[in-house]
Amino acid sequence: MLKCLRMGKQKVGFTIDPYHGFVFCFVVFVGVVSNTDLTMTVFEFSNNIRIDLEDYPPAPVTWLTATVDTVCSLLPCNDWRESFGVQDDPWLSMRVPSLKEARPELLSYSQFCHDTGLPQTSASSLYQYAFETPSTTLGDLGNQSALLATLAVLIVLRLVKSVLLPLFSSYGRKAGRLTHGVQWEKDNEERIQKFGEYVYRLLFHSVISIFGILYFRDTEWWRREGFNFVGTKSLFENYPEQSIAPSLAWYYIVQAAYNADAMISLLEISFDVQFQNPFAKSKSKSKFQSPVAFRWSKNVRGDFSEMFVHHIVTNALCFGSSICRLNRTGSMVFLLHDVSDVPVDLSKLANFLKWKVTTVVFFATMTLTWMVTRLYLLPFVIFSAALRYSHYTMQTGMDPMLWVCYRHFFYVMLSVLILLHLSWFTMFIRMFLTLVTKNECHDYSEHKNGEQSHLNASTTNGSSVGVKNGKKKTS
Repeated sequence: MLKCLRMGKQKVGFTIDPYHGFVFCFVVFVGVVSNTDLTMTVFEFSNNIRIDLEDYPPAPVTWLTATVDTVCSLLPCNDWRESFGVQDDPWLSMRVPSLKEARPELLSYSQFCHDTGLPQTSASSLYQYAFETPSTTLGDLGNQSALLATLAVLIVLRLVKSVLLPLFSSYGRKAGRLTHGVQWEKDNEERIQKFGEYVYRLLFHSVISIFGILYFRDTEWWRREGFNFVGTKSLFENYPEQSIAPSLAWYYIVQAAYNADAMISLLEISFDVQFQNPFAKSKSKSKFQSPVAFRWSKNVRGDFSEMFVHHIVTNALCFGSSICRLNRTGSMVFLLHDVSDVPVDLSKLANFLKWKVTTVVFFATMTLTWMVTRLYLLPFVIFSAALRYSHYTMQTGMDPMLWVCYRHFFYVMLSVLILLHLSWFTMFIRMFLTLVTKNECHDYSEHKNGEQSHLNASTTNGSSVGVKNGKKKTS
């Protein structure tokens, strides 16, 4: 069991279920042993290029040397190999090239204006650069211009959200009042607020899914013959010379901004922040207390641990795949998540309003979509393609040290996503069993012990009741 943060008098943490740990190990093990390419040391390509990795160091050694080289590039210790006498070691002497050196340079705005003769202050030149020119710096989220664009989109999303959420919540309030009466409205303020959040999520996921399906359906890497996806090899062929279309660059920017906002929103609804005097007297033995106290919010999700890890991994994959120019693979992962999130949002909206028949219909649709996208396409198409074809990145001259060093990062991140999807799928099974055995609809991702249990806990733990002057005192 992994015990984490302690905040104030409440323990904030999560546990790693042994069953989930076993599933994670099983997924990685099956992926590794079923793929012969990972045990190969010699790769031969159709263009008569032959790469022998027998003399290359194992991945952990490359991680060590790359880390030391990165630190020493900031400090006056670039000759650390000579200082420790390992300059002739066959493994430690090999350097991992920087990603900046290994990737082709993308077109900057100033270079674009210089090449086209357009003024930098012109709106038309800015539009042509951003929306009509492929392989610009907007296609790399590690670039300053792409980061600024992502920040701008994030601010816009936050502003739009601040306007739409109260509006959507008011619709939920009216729908709940018409369906269940005034008393239901008074007893379900938390449910009404979350209703607005999920309408917003449904709107975003629907729009971005429609765009993704229309844009990517004719791309080479989504090509299939029947149920066999035969185009996934093109995810890594001609790397890193693959062109980044303007639509793909902006698709990534919007996804990065939305996922950053989702992380911020998760923390906002999960914690109550209180500022306090660090030198005030307290019951604790310490004379000093933290100036900021964190408490679980009453709106915290039941699957906070899973969702928090999911956001960390998603953001890491988003920026990592963009910086490493693996935009095609990343776009496939994004599209699968967005499509499968649409029925999730619909089922949550129906369950919040306690429309049982509608909830069951959307729940069945959600389960089927989840199985196809996240439990089949992600592990057996995308993850499998990464395991089987990622070495094609060396076909066009990329230094093999980069493949040896960085590929495991993406393998592990994708494995964690698959683990989380399996974890949520077990929640779906539990919801189904509760529906069959008790004829009740419970969203265990919102309340792990059931909604009625959550209400009882809120009444018991959320308020301490005392009597003073004949009146109840609530804190």
